[in-house]
Amino acid sequence: MSRELFYTGLTRATRHCTLLIEEDTSPLLSMRRLEQSKLLRINASLFGFRPVPDELRSLGDWYEEGKVHATLCEYMVRSKSEVIITNMLVDHGIPFRYEVPLYAPDGTFYLPDFTVTWQGKDWYWEHVGRLDLEDYRNHWETKMAWYEKNFPGQLVTTLESNNLSKDAAAIIAEHFT
Repeated sequence: MSRELFYTGLTRATRHCTLLIEEDTSPLLSMRRLEQSKLLRINASLFGFRPVPDELRSLGDWYEEGKVHATLCEYMVRSKSEVIITNMLVDHGIPFRYEVPLYAPDGTFYLPDFTVTWQGKDWYWEHVGRLDLEDYRNHWETKMAWYEKNFPGQLVTTLESNNLSKDAAAIIAEHFT
């Protein structure tokens, strides 16, 4: 189901429209997201050509739901910690992209939380949040090794803590000012 199909169903009802939703309403919430639009992924326009960003055209099964936290810019992010980092980057005027696929030479890829291109160098900022969970920790260790192998010296990280704002400010001061 796409947001356009859902809209069509709702707007074509002449007398009554009943939605039957069992337990999980997340598919409805998901349809509010721009990246769920099938129309926005089409490279066509009647009045002016606006190419679809590669990130929007290349969404696949790897793309997860959960970008539900609003920031000071156009991005919706997955966690409140990412809201803090995003807002700090915006506040400092540091250009970045959120969750853009990063491909290694061998074709493998990950989604860095933030990709910052600063003074001609790409930096990948990961916020590491749930090291208390074994699966998360194992995934992070694999991902960190991947960064070290394919993009050495280009990874900056923050850890979930009560000092996140100070830690993020230190990274910004060290790498992006």
